[in-house]
Amino acid sequence: MQDELFRPTIRERAEPGRPPWRPDSIYYPAFFGGPIAAATLGLINGRRLGLARERLLAIAAAGLVCFAGRVAVSVAVEGSGALRLAGSITGVLVALVVGIFQRRPFRAFVYRGGKPAGLVRPGLLAVLGCGFLEAAVIFGLTR
Repeated sequence: MQDELFRPTIRERAEPGRPPWRPDSIYYPAFFGGPIAAATLGLINGRRLGLARERLLAIAAAGLVCFAGRVAVSVAVEGSGALRLAGSITGVLVALVVGIFQRRPFRAFVYRGGKPAGLVRPGLLAVLGCGFLEAAVIFGLTR
């Protein structure tokens, strides 16, 4: 008997090469590193979760749009306090997009018995590397 009721909702999938990070953990590097850090970590995690190409492109587009917004704010506003706040807000916006696309696949990964990887070292590298990259681009455009 082929009944939809008896079909499993979580299907077996091939395990990714490396375990993904918790999507909610990306908020911390996004807050301190900005939109490029959030988009970079979101894309890497999306690949680990096996997201569709369209969703990965949406994460990349959100990162670029938010970074453009941060650059626009930095050109329009003087003062480092507003720039830091704009970086944190745009980073969290990208992390929201990442969370929307990755929460369900990550939950399925955990329900299949997967253990998430730690984000401390990659998150710190993203905050430092992408933060310096954003600062250099903004400094170059505003001076």
